[in-house]
Amino acid sequence: MCGRFTITRRDGNSIAAELGVPADSFVDYRPRYNVAPMQKHFIVRIKYENREVIPATWGLVKSGAKDASMASKCINARSETVEARPAFRDAFQKRRCVVPADGFFEWTGPKTARQPA
Repeated sequence: MCGRFTITRRDGNSIAAELGVPADSFVDYRPRYNVAPMQKHFIVRIKYENREVIPATWGLVKSGAKDASMASKCINARSETVEARPAFRDAFQKRRCVVPADGFFEWTGPKTARQPA
């Protein structure tokens, strides 16, 4: 799975209202139709019992990794095993967040003529 997703709402204020964060959190928001691993996106996290929107890179860097380049390979977890798998266990227990998205897709076909599916 390539882990591509979309966030296509035209208005950042509606996203802010739905997520329960201040409307000014999405001042720089623009719709995106192909968010790929290792690209900047925004997340919602809890800090001191308040929700905040912060920029983040899409992917998960394993605790033993020497650099962040492996984050693009560690993006998919199964809900049945996320608590047990070493790659996801600590992040699942201690560092949860919301990644706003409204769709996802895969690229299919030969490398020279891929199409979203």
